[in-house]
Amino acid sequence: MICRQLNEGEEFWCAGSLYTMLIPRDDTRCFEAVMESIAPGRATPTNAHATFVQMYFMVSGKARVHIGGETKETSGPAVAFIPLNTQHHVENIGDVPLQYIYVSIWPGEIPVEDGRQWREARDAMVRYYESRGFPAEGKK
Repeated sequence: MICRQLNEGEEFWCAGSLYTMLIPRDDTRCFEAVMESIAPGRATPTNAHATFVQMYFMVSGKARVHIGGETKETSGPAVAFIPLNTQHHVENIGDVPLQYIYVSIWPGEIPVEDGRQWREARDAMVRYYESRGFPAEGKK
């Protein structure tokens, strides 16, 4: 099992930002999770990745996210997806450090038996847990 607190990672500096390696690729062979902290007024270098996709989870702060020629301002909590071979970077547009976790995923394709559409997968999951005695809705 790999389950870590955000303060349990190994810190390092790169391109002017503080990184915390939370789950290294060595431990999973299919993804890694890294927290990045960007100072106010700073930005990450523009880059693209040929072998993996990324998911950003904005934890705190205000960001301007640039992905493939599109730009969106957001604040944590929020998520973003970066496809293969897509130029991207993040700017801290707030007055406190921007913190986000990026998860790099070396993709394959979702197997047919896992459902191609999320609603199909959702419905199967709900049915499965109902069959085990877990009601779909919680008590109000």
